[in-house]
Parts: sequence; structure tokens; C-alpha cells
Amino acid sequence: MKKSLLLLTITGSVFMFSGCATLFGGGGEQTIAINANSEKRVPISVSYADGEFIEKTYAPATISVERKHSDIIIKPLNDKCQKKVVKKKFNKYTYWNILGFPGGMLLSSTTDASTGAMWKYDKSVNIDCSK
Repeated sequence: MKKSLLLLTITGSVFMFSGCATLFGGGGEQTIAINANSEKRVPISVSYADGEFIEKTYAPATISVERKHSDIIIKPLNDKCQKKVVKKKFNKYTYWNILGFPGGMLLSSTTDASTGAMWKYDKSVNIDCSK
């Protein structure tokens, strides 16, 4: 009986203190595929709109980013391509916190906000190099 109660308490706590977007919506990290309509590889610098640097690489590339309350800026390091802003979007799984059990709503939403899971980005973006 004590083991069953303990197991039930632990399981309930995991769901109560974990947000739906954290559990089911991809968590706090995401990969983004970056493509360019160029015959050559395009050098790019990737950073958050708040100025935090992510990485320098060459498109086409797949990068891993933390989900944050900030857009992502992809800046080509040549004059032939245009800068691309990847807008943050609200992760629909966060709504499950509101529809879920009332006791966990505040705690679950806080978890999604603190992990960044309540936001998401497009899975792939294209850089325009047709100048």
C-alpha cells in the first residue's frame, strides 16, 4: 500500500511540475534547417535578437538552438544574400496546461516558460540570395 501511494505521488508530481510543452512539445531545444538558394555554400552568423551569439556556420546547415522568448537572426556574411529573421511562435502544447488539471496549471506553465518550451521556431528557413 505504501509503495503504491509513493509511486502515485511521484508520478503525479512529475506531471504536476512538468509543463506539457516541455514533455510533449519538444522541450527547451530545437533544430532548425537553414537553406540558401545559392550554388555555393553561404557563410552565416546566427544569433538571438537580444544579441546573444549562437554560432557561425555555412548554409545549408542544421543548427541546434535553445527555445527562448527571442527571435533568431540569420545574417549572411556576404553581400549577395539577405538577412533572415526567424520569429518565435507560441507552442500550442502550452495550452494543454490550461486545459489540464487546475492544480498543475500555474506550475506547468511556469515550467514551460522557464525551459523555453512555450516557444518554438520554424523547422526550416530559406535565405534569399537572388540579389
